[in-house]
Amino acid sequence: QQAAQLAAIEQEVKKQDLTSSLLPIQHLVDYYKNLPDATPGFLQGAYYLGSNYTHFRRVRGDGNCYYRALLYSLCEVCLKRKDLKEQFSALKDFITTSLKHVCQFGYDENALDMFHEELVDLFDFISASIGIDSNGIDVDEKLKEMHTRLNEENGSSDYCTWFLRVITAAHLKSDADRFMLFLDASDDTVDHYLDIATFCSREVEPMGKECGMVQVTALAEAMNVRVNVEYLDGRDLAEGSKKLMRYEFGPDGGLGVTLLYRPGHYDILYKV
Repeated sequence: QQAAQLAAIEQEVKKQDLTSSLLPIQHLVDYYKNLPDATPGFLQGAYYLGSNYTHFRRVRGDGNCYYRALLYSLCEVCLKRKDLKEQFSALKDFITTSLKHVCQFGYDENALDMFHEELVDLFDFISASIGIDSNGIDVDEKLKEMHTRLNEENGSSDYCTWFLRVITAAHLKSDADRFMLFLDASDDTVDHYLDIATFCSREVEPMGKECGMVQVTALAEAMNVRVNVEYLDGRDLAEGSKKLMRYEFGPDGGLGVTLLYRPGHYDILYKV
């Protein structure tokens, strides 16, 4: 019976787009207004988001949502922000050389080549599209192409997402002692993982494994991008600053994205 329930949940999740169209932030407010027995903090937080953001994108809740949200949002920023060409170039150079980099940490180049090639090809598409509107071609069309590409089932998004997991794991392994401190500080992991390699093999590399703060930190650092995360976790906003907790990962300045965290899930936030 449990297996049947899990299969039903999995089928329901697969009905979701990998990344949705742009949605008004009011949808979140309405959702929590109509959710029976919702913790008041969620509705308070939704109102806060409504006063600071205009839109969001839902990302499929299949355990890969952080990697998928970061990938989509970075591609979108790179296409839209012509003033960040230098930062895009640095990110593209990192992606191009990332296969050789991760193989320094025990990965097989032949096993990874196809996944890496898909990520490189995606950023080649963005590179070819940057500034293309000045030649009379609407960048919105390129954004639509990107959206279609990253919503193909078992396609580019999945290939790139898995390679981002490998980049994350390699960065964790590159500074294992420091990242072990993150694990040691977590009640959920301290008794289960005695080393970073084991943590990576069980919690980072497999598709469908949810992403914790240690993975968020590692991938932001590895790609040298800023990841801002608003935490809508149900805490009461009636006291204190009346703001959601906001965490920032990776270097300040340059390429940056803003994500929304709800327990076990990430979506993308916008100020349009």
